[in-house]
Amino acid sequence: MNDKIVITGFGLVSSLGLNTQETWEALLSGKHGIRPIGDAHVRGFPCEAAALVHGLDPEGLGIHPRDARIMDKHSLMLMKASKDAFKHAHLDSSSITPDEVGFFAGMGMVDYSIEDLLPAVMKSMYPQGNPDYGAFYSGGYQDIYPLWPLSMLNNISFCQAAINLGIKGENTVFSPHADSGAQAVIEGMNTIAEHKAMAVLAGGVSEKVSPLSLARATWFGILNGEDTLCRPFGAGRTGTVLGEGSGMIILEHQSSAKKRHAPYYAAITGYGCAFDKNDAARCPTASAESRSMEQALAKAGIEPFDIDVIIAHGDGTHMGDKNEIEAIHYTFNTCLDKIHVYSSKGSLGHLLAGAPAVDVILTIHMLQHGIIPMIPGTYPVDPGLRFNLVNSKPVKASVKRVLINATSYEGQCVSLIIEKAD
Repeated sequence: MNDKIVITGFGLVSSLGLNTQETWEALLSGKHGIRPIGDAHVRGFPCEAAALVHGLDPEGLGIHPRDARIMDKHSLMLMKASKDAFKHAHLDSSSITPDEVGFFAGMGMVDYSIEDLLPAVMKSMYPQGNPDYGAFYSGGYQDIYPLWPLSMLNNISFCQAAINLGIKGENTVFSPHADSGAQAVIEGMNTIAEHKAMAVLAGGVSEKVSPLSLARATWFGILNGEDTLCRPFGAGRTGTVLGEGSGMIILEHQSSAKKRHAPYYAAITGYGCAFDKNDAARCPTASAESRSMEQALAKAGIEPFDIDVIIAHGDGTHMGDKNEIEAIHYTFNTCLDKIHVYSSKGSLGHLLAGAPAVDVILTIHMLQHGIIPMIPGTYPVDPGLRFNLVNSKPVKASVKRVLINATSYEGQCVSLIIEKAD
């Protein structure tokens, strides 16, 4: 018997909603969450817009004020998505023990806040305004919260979520780009397949958009410097726009889900990974992306024409989209007229490590409802496109299998295949 690995729960937080349903309905309405950041600290960056998450607070998530002091927005997003996925899969009331639950997440960089250090700095200054290091090391440093260094570690929020949910099984953190969120899902799949856990919480969370995260994206040369939108595969695309959000899913064997009478929403049947850096830009080569997709198809035991939708990495960068277009054309050359291609980044911004699991959750809704949201702002499209880009209105379609792509700016690429579960 082929005991598939299925998804029994999910949680999603985005700029369009603090849960999956809000986000899905907003996407079907053609909305996007990209807005001007409106913060003086980001003035001068190539792009001063982002898709920000609003409305999360520690108290609403049941987080103790003591713990909240070493948690920032990325921690709250991860906690919210994780708790929602846990509850959705009924793991909060199941017989699966904490030691039998694994946890894998893709996470980005964590940035300090000036306010965390300012009291100590102000207390350690000479009258003329120069820093007095003697004063700092003899007592000024005591104005820094003792646990502040811990808040700079991206796995601290991971640990906080695990403690909150009582997870004690196999675990690790991947970092920092979109491929890391997909690798977390793959590690979760393999952990289930190898019977090292009965259930796994897997996914990823974006970085908090900050001056430092914008500086990193500027250094990579990926930010949209001429527009306030992200236009995946658009003729006039000039770069990506950062977004905030998190997606988390629960994985387990289909037999396990049936045994505990838990609904399951889709199966993950294939994955592929490849690496090859494009020397001319911050993206993988087209051949690496093609190999990743071909590996995923082979592992799932299917052919290119079996795929109905591709949720592309599609970050709106010129070379990144160009290489992905070439890879899709090559791998799906015999069935391009059948394939619909979508990218969530035009609506939600680039969630980095959070993007793949969010795309998995959107895939579940496509499989359930037979509809593909549109990508706003991508008209006119790249003149070289030969596939069906969903860019003018949502498309109703019979969706049975979806391929998801995720790449890094250092050459890694990962593909996942999600299909309807019987």
